[in-house]
Amino acid sequence: MGQTVIKWALRELMARHKIKAIDLASELGMHPNSVTRMKNADTLPRMDGDSLDNLCKALDKLSGTQVTVTDLLERVYD
Repeated sequence: MGQTVIKWALRELMARHKIKAIDLASELGMHPNSVTRMKNADTLPRMDGDSLDNLCKALDKLSGTQVTVTDLLERVYD
């Protein structure tokens, strides 16, 4: 049986909804480079519940859809 890995899928979600890092950074009050680093991470970055909630709310606004935490994660099997 292979190893299960939880993959961070922010990059794919942003691409699917055509969200730019600079726009997400503006919504979150962050520097665009910080959002780019977060977007390019392969594994879930360390963040508290409030930060994750704020990220989902910003993505809701920019995508025009409801984004949940599960939309940001992907379960990958070896």
